[in-house]
Amino acid sequence: MSHEDKILWIRWSSTYPQGYLAFYFSVLVGDAILGKDEPDEELQRMIDQVSRRRIDVVGERKDAWEIIELRPNAGPGAIGSVLTYKALWGQDPIDDKKILISIVTDNMDRNLKYVCEKFGIVVYLV
Repeated sequence: MSHEDKILWIRWSSTYPQGYLAFYFSVLVGDAILGKDEPDEELQRMIDQVSRRRIDVVGERKDAWEIIELRPNAGPGAIGSVLTYKALWGQDPIDDKKILISIVTDNMDRNLKYVCEKFGIVVYLV
């Protein structure tokens, strides 16, 4: 987690963490990108860590998983990230709980807030 993300996490977690059973950080989703040759186990592990998408935080609730993107001065890329993570999480779900998506940020313009509302993305301004 970057220093800027950590600041957002501290601000958010001191205010909003009600209703969560657990939090998981740097959660990998999607498939690893493999080269032409079959790598040995150690190299495969490194490829897996580097080439897969990484969710900042996943919050576990009793009835849902919440994918949380930590993004200072959030722009359109934050929206693309949470939508991508939701699709990849849903590709290989852990269970049948619903999937929620949210962005924790210190700044987002009203146009992007509107887009988030249309896609069901919760925005936490901290």
